[in-house]
Amino acid sequence: MSEKIRRQGLTWRHVAVVITMMLTLLTAVAIVFTAAGLCYRPVADHFGVQISDVSLYITFVYIGSMVGPIPAGILFDKFNPKIVFTVAALLVVLPYLGFAFYPSIHYFWVAGFFIGLGLCALEYTMTAGILSRWFHTNYGTVVGLSFAMTGVGGIIWNMVGQTVLGPDLSGWATLYLIFGIAMAIGTIPCILLFIKRTPEECGTLPYGMPIDENGNALSVASEEEENNKVVEEPGYTAKEALKLPFFWTMLIGAGLLNVTVTLSQLFATYVQFLGHDGWAGVAIVALLALSGTLESFASAGQMVGKVLVGYIESRTLLGAQVMGLIGGVVGLAIMWWAPKLMGEAGIWPMFFGGAAYGLMYACSTAMLPFLVREVFGGRDYDRIYSWQVVVFNGFGAMGATAWAVLAQSCGWDVFFAVSILVVVVTFITVAYTGIAGYKARAKTWYKSDKQLASEAVESV
Repeated sequence: MSEKIRRQGLTWRHVAVVITMMLTLLTAVAIVFTAAGLCYRPVADHFGVQISDVSLYITFVYIGSMVGPIPAGILFDKFNPKIVFTVAALLVVLPYLGFAFYPSIHYFWVAGFFIGLGLCALEYTMTAGILSRWFHTNYGTVVGLSFAMTGVGGIIWNMVGQTVLGPDLSGWATLYLIFGIAMAIGTIPCILLFIKRTPEECGTLPYGMPIDENGNALSVASEEEENNKVVEEPGYTAKEALKLPFFWTMLIGAGLLNVTVTLSQLFATYVQFLGHDGWAGVAIVALLALSGTLESFASAGQMVGKVLVGYIESRTLLGAQVMGLIGGVVGLAIMWWAPKLMGEAGIWPMFFGGAAYGLMYACSTAMLPFLVREVFGGRDYDRIYSWQVVVFNGFGAMGATAWAVLAQSCGWDVFFAVSILVVVVTFITVAYTGIAGYKARAKTWYKSDKQLASEAVESV
């Protein structure tokens, strides 16, 4: 008996859904998160406040993202997803455009909260919720490809940003307008054209779904179930997950991983420090017009890393985590010491250190959805993942401002030393989650392709 089974192939509908996710992440998510630090210093100078006061708006973005997942999930379940995600896109675009016109820093904080509400629906509910329904296999790969677009966007938008800002950082208001328009173009049209909740609505099945000779899903037990499209996926229920120790380490690890990600929002500020002030008062003037380049290199590493994570984690989750750990520790150490010891000669090593850091950054979005699905299954995936998102953004809300305060009050040496320590603790936690989770699932809900094929033959 052959162990091979037939699977649903790739259609243009599957491709269009992935393209929609990629463009959303390329524009809305990449601009808000990877290019935020470009304007911290000029906005602080404009309003006469501390940089940490400006970065506080990102904390409100994370608070909005922490509050939003549960209502976003309810709206996604009850209403047309085209409408839900179009409104979410407008919640991001309109407040962001306002950054060019707000009369005081307090408006930034309020706008940040609404941006967070919209982003949580676009980045998590839409991307994870839709892709998990459209891809039975290679889910980790398409998630990796989609989230790699935040890396591509980070390269593009930071290079655009440093050009518009100029050496004197005076173009910040124009930059906010350009970014807001780009987000509108990259999200709303494709959402309206291509988003469907499930592939069944388009007359197809999730890519890679095991099918019989008639093209029906093997997991569909009866004609009635097929007609009603009700298929219960294997995995833990949300109630069962709460009793598992690796559920709680998953939440803590996810939160800490986002804390390490928010480090990157200070990279442009760090480069501006090196260009205007410098270690021991020796400014590296060559960096005056390159404030976005370090973040661009980090985004390039993130882009490559997300594809690598998607590929590696499908074969060995622990391998992807090790890659992230090494990239984070090595990258941060180089960014710290290269310009400090080498001066202007350390510029390019520092940039490549940013690329190494990007490999760790990639794990936050490309690995975490995969980790939840692999360890806890698809039965209550949306609910379990939404809990992770809440904790992820809660920790991020603290990290976004805490890193700015740390650098501002204790200096960049303490900033980098603490960041490396947090990276190490983070990956110890997520590694335990994966190892313990794989052992537990093998004894409970998980079935290999070989077992599925055997059961299908036996049921004939």
